[in-house]
Amino acid sequence: MDNKVNFGSKKVDIKEKPKLVSGIFSSVSNKYDLMNDAMSLGLHRAWKEKMYMVSKAQDNEEILDIATGTGDIALKFLKKRDNIKLTCLDENSEMLQLCKDRLIDNGFIENIKFNNSSIEKAELNKDKYSLATIAFGFRNFTDHKNALKNIYESITPGGRLVIMEFTTPANNVLKNIFEKYTHLVIPKIGKLLANDYDSYKYLAESITSFFSPSEVSDMLENAGFESVRYEYLPGNMVTIHVGYKC
Repeated sequence: MDNKVNFGSKKVDIKEKPKLVSGIFSSVSNKYDLMNDAMSLGLHRAWKEKMYMVSKAQDNEEILDIATGTGDIALKFLKKRDNIKLTCLDENSEMLQLCKDRLIDNGFIENIKFNNSSIEKAELNKDKYSLATIAFGFRNFTDHKNALKNIYESITPGGRLVIMEFTTPANNVLKNIFEKYTHLVIPKIGKLLANDYDSYKYLAESITSFFSPSEVSDMLENAGFESVRYEYLPGNMVTIHVGYKC
């Protein structure tokens, strides 16, 4: 059995990856939102708005935001929908604290839970959430099969999972531009703004070594999700995946 998994451009033991990934996000947590704006030229805000629209969130839903990071997706749901119950899950305690502070600063305190765990090991109630979301965190999972199994079991029948993730454009011209920007520019921005070249080098490598959109769809279907689909956002460097539990 192969116990090696991707960690950027390298292969590492499956038991090592959670600690390595958590270390990366501890390193970047204090500059994470600034770097998101700089690396995406502010486009991540439009991407996340599109993800919100695709999720078709309703009032009174129970939502699980996985790899919540600093909570920008969570905050978007809280601002736009009434009376939702929200669980913010992240295995990195620094990021989760930033999320908690952000939600409190915006006046959101009630009906919010914070779960400091990886999705693979999270203890979640079965058939609890009508919507689960992952924004740019799926590629950092250690065991995608077990993660999706846990998510699937936690979603109510009729509920859905929405994933937004980077992808390498299929068009050769766009692919060449994307890969040069990702590998040559992003780490330098990390060095300039966050004094952290290596962490952003990993984040860049994690994008180009990630699964194709069709492979992600296969994973969702193998986990039991139905009516699985994905769509490219303009530029073909970000995809949104949707799958339903029937």
